[in-house]
Amino acid sequence: MAAALLFCTVPSLVPHATAQIVATQDTLRDFLVQNVCLGAGGAILPGVAPIDGDRRCAAERDLRPGERLPYHKHDHSSPDQRAIMPSGYQRHDSFPVETAGFGTVVEHSFDFGVGDGRRFGVFETGSDGGDIAVLSPGIVSIGATEAGGGGFGLWVGECRGPLTATALTRSWIIVEYDPARPTPLEGETIARLNGVTAGGQSTCPTRFNPAYTSWRVVPFRYRAAPGQGTPITLATLVSEHYGGKSRATADHVERFYFTRELGGTRWERWEIASGNPRFSAAKVAEMAAGFAATGRCSAPEMPDGGAPLVLVDCREWTRIEPPADPAFFAAPTQPK
Repeated sequence: MAAALLFCTVPSLVPHATAQIVATQDTLRDFLVQNVCLGAGGAILPGVAPIDGDRRCAAERDLRPGERLPYHKHDHSSPDQRAIMPSGYQRHDSFPVETAGFGTVVEHSFDFGVGDGRRFGVFETGSDGGDIAVLSPGIVSIGATEAGGGGFGLWVGECRGPLTATALTRSWIIVEYDPARPTPLEGETIARLNGVTAGGQSTCPTRFNPAYTSWRVVPFRYRAAPGQGTPITLATLVSEHYGGKSRATADHVERFYFTRELGGTRWERWEIASGNPRFSAAKVAEMAAGFAATGRCSAPEMPDGGAPLVLVDCREWTRIEPPADPAFFAAPTQPK
């Protein structure tokens, strides 16, 4: 019952609104990029986010390329660490960047600010990074990722011969749609992809891994775990990336949540409870129990599939932090 309540509606107009959302490139950009609040005179309000309920927020719009971030999104600390880590562990901003090859892409940054002398707003090799979402007609994919000290890598879709930029546009698929036929923002496909090291490979991989992918727009209740502030329900684009060619055969799932207000808003990692080539069943149970004990995220519904899955990691970036200097907004970290 508690998990089901996460998809309940507040206010009641939210489900009707989600049913009317049509897949277009503008709509998808709106879900990927965080919004800024505008005052009565049209100026950006520093330190104010669309989910704050601040009466000064007379209107909102997407952050534009080159504009500085007027606020930052942080995850939530575990209840037992909130006193010593009040700003959470990770900052995750969603901002547009103009590129020569892909037009406007959207970076979703990973910026850790705790442990080993780390600081928010300073890029630190070994921990910080991000995802880069590439928007093309009819499809949105994560084309590049840097995370956990693994270096800057590219996600490549099916291709042959020399590796070109086009291979990145249909790789780690978030959404696929027909730009010539307006339809609701929901669907499924099977992505075929592999990862390569940026600058380290000039030809397409010889093998591509299937990943069943589904997406839909639903109302989702954020800040639902104890002590995370006033809960809020937002229309949310949920994209699920399964580690296998079908729900029934997948051994893990990554679930991404995007909102028009905040861009990237939540992420989850699920593992098959019976174990897989990476982790034994005992290790998966240990990971799930360890994560559940943190209290960082509210309990979501399990992804649809065959074998039972357990949640082993999650971040929800709904803690709003002001820029370091409200008079001159903190600049976004640019992709490498």
